[in-house]
Amino acid sequence: MKIVVDTSSLFYGFQFDGNNEYITTDSVIEEVRNRSMKRGIGLRTELMKIFRPSSGEVAEVEKVARLSGDFDQLSTTDIELIALAKGQEAVLLTNDLAIQNVCRRMGINYQSFGGKSIDTEIEWGYRCVGCHRRFNRLYEECPHCGNELKRYPKKRKPITLAKQSQKS
Repeated sequence: MKIVVDTSSLFYGFQFDGNNEYITTDSVIEEVRNRSMKRGIGLRTELMKIFRPSSGEVAEVEKVARLSGDFDQLSTTDIELIALAKGQEAVLLTNDLAIQNVCRRMGINYQSFGGKSIDTEIEWGYRCVGCHRRFNRLYEECPHCGNELKRYPKKRKPITLAKQSQKS
């Protein structure tokens, strides 16, 4: 099985086995190199193959993440990892709940490392703390009154046991 590994899995001690093919992106390797002296995980990165997702796959992930309201919570690395999992038809190993939310919407299999997994599919919106107007995207400040915007769940859909078993 192909498994896409994110940075947090490496920092939290995920152990590779000889039964799977582990892949990741350049940006994950770069994040690890920037902090590997502290954590001593550089050797594990040599057990992974490096891939770059296509620009089309990245654009598809960005579109879905914008629709779900998760786009502003995802880094470029996160988006690349989701796109790589989609393009390689691989399982994405991540504890990041925003990544998991986007994966569910795209039909990408994922596994959490250490038990952190979503139980509700959420579509996010943004609300002004001052005038309480709602927006589908994040602005620097409310275009009407200038106050801060906060993220809130517009729609929640519980994940049933049947749906959860599909991701594994």
